[in-house]
Amino acid sequence: MTVETAPLPPRLDAEPDPERPTRLGLVTGVTLVGGVVVALALRGSAPIIGFAVLFLVFVPLEKLFALRPQKVFRRNYLTDLTHFFVNNVFVTVGAIVLVIIAALPLIWLRAVDVEAMLPRAVSIPLAVLLVFVGNYWGHRLTHTVPFLWRFHSVHHSVERMDWLAAARLHPLDSAFTQAVTILPLFLLGYDGRVFAGAAVFVTLLAIFQHANVRFRFPGVRWIINTPEWHHWHHAIDAEARDKNFGLPVVDKLFGTAYLPQDRRPTGFGVPDPVPQDGYLRQLAYPFRL
Repeated sequence: MTVETAPLPPRLDAEPDPERPTRLGLVTGVTLVGGVVVALALRGSAPIIGFAVLFLVFVPLEKLFALRPQKVFRRNYLTDLTHFFVNNVFVTVGAIVLVIIAALPLIWLRAVDVEAMLPRAVSIPLAVLLVFVGNYWGHRLTHTVPFLWRFHSVHHSVERMDWLAAARLHPLDSAFTQAVTILPLFLLGYDGRVFAGAAVFVTLLAIFQHANVRFRFPGVRWIINTPEWHHWHHAIDAEARDKNFGLPVVDKLFGTAYLPQDRRPTGFGVPDPVPQDGYLRQLAYPFRL
């Protein structure tokens, strides 16, 4: 597989040079400290270790191969860091609750353990297929159903793309998408290990595809989610609206793929008035419309 680097796009109006400093506010600071305390109390040191590893991997990459020059500790960094530490607990609980609610009318299907009846050579590829198709439709619904978009717009409010931007997700939005992703696995009899593996894989892929790098992967750009692919999903360009929801081959199948070769997005963000600073303000935003 070859890797190429693309020329830098023009700087955005939304990213003045030098970058304008911002006041993060008392609410952001308090929720950040509270989030770290909650994460440590519920999950020990795992979140800290995970953040440190990701920081050490992605920060050098984004400095050496930046798509757009920007500071590591950009605007809204503490808000997105709070999302990183706090959301996982809420998302996991929310996804489980939603799966149980959605599965109740169909629970009779679980009387037949389909997964146990299949050989490994079939059950594992089937699980992978179900994860990617389920994730695609869960994500696409958050764009097409206005009520769901209220929550998903928090994620799309990101104006400076980097690996940490992947963490800016309203917990109810993320719980919904994860529930749609794993519901077919649950109904077919797959166990919690498969759910956990799917969640870890989707999370790591999300972090990678948000990275502020100018790499191109010519051999696999239509096979896996790359930053080039997913940046177009976040683009403000009209032609890229509601494109690139999931795996490129799945988007191709359902007619929502968009990946031009000769240019990059002109910018990121949404016209919706989502607060840029403050974890609690972003959590409250969908309920204030």
